[in-house]
Amino acid sequence: MTNVSEARTMIYKRTADGDERAVGYLTADGRIFRARWGDGIEVGRVTADGRVLRKTTHDERELGAFTESGTVRSHGLFEGGELGWVDVDGVVNRGGLILGEEEVGRVEGPAQAAAAAALLLLFLPDDAEENRRFR
Repeated sequence: MTNVSEARTMIYKRTADGDERAVGYLTADGRIFRARWGDGIEVGRVTADGRVLRKTTHDERELGAFTESGTVRSHGLFEGGELGWVDVDGVVNRGGLILGEEEVGRVEGPAQAAAAAALLLLFLPDDAEENRRFR
C-alpha cells in the first residue's frame, strides 16, 4: 500500500525573508490543494495532457499548461506566454520575456512539473492579489 504522503507532491513558496512556506500539494490523481491548518482545501487540478485548471464556484477555468520537461506557460498573465520552469532538483523559477528570472519556490515529490505549474499559475497570483487587497 502506498503511503499518502509519498503520493503527494509538496509545493513550497519562497517568502520575502528567504524562508520557505508550504502553500499546498498535488495528489497522485492531479487534484491541487491549498494547505490550511494541517489539512487541505481543493482549489484546482491538473490534467494528463498538462493543463492547469482553477476550481471556481460553478465550474473550472483554465490557467495555463506545463510540459513534462518543466516549462510552464500562462494563458492569461501578461497576455499569455512562458511564465517559468522547474529545475531537476525541484527549484521553481519564474521568468520570461517580461519578468526577470527569480527563484520563487520549490516542489518535492513525483509530479514536479505539474506542482511547479500550480505554484506559478495558481498560488503566486493568488498571494499577489491578496497582498494588493491588504494594501
